[in-house]
Amino acid sequence: MMRYVKISEEEMKKTRKVYDEVLSGTASTLLFNVGYVIGKEIVKEVKDETDFFKKASELMKERGWVKDVVFKERNAAVTSPAEGNKCDRLRGIISAVYEAYYNQPVYCIRIKGRGCAFRIEFLGG
Repeated sequence: MMRYVKISEEEMKKTRKVYDEVLSGTASTLLFNVGYVIGKEIVKEVKDETDFFKKASELMKERGWVKDVVFKERNAAVTSPAEGNKCDRLRGIISAVYEAYYNQPVYCIRIKGRGCAFRIEFLGG
């Protein structure tokens, strides 16, 4: 059985600040990759579900990453992300979800001025 560890939003923000200070500008890449790992674990739990995106959304809400997330073919809209307006971990999670569903690499781009809303571009096709 998998054990889950809770972390508060405040702890996430403070951790992000430490990463930014120590890694001087490369924290975004690290946090994206952390999110990608988390996303792969979410995918393992929902991969055989009939309504893949709905189940992924439910799991992300259950784990506290978002208040809500709506997946569409080429975009994802998030309500109340745990990271606030810093969405690097979330971008990693969403990338892993889309890659698993479409079985191809994606590039997940945060849409400026829209909080944590993302556009998905499919790579190589």
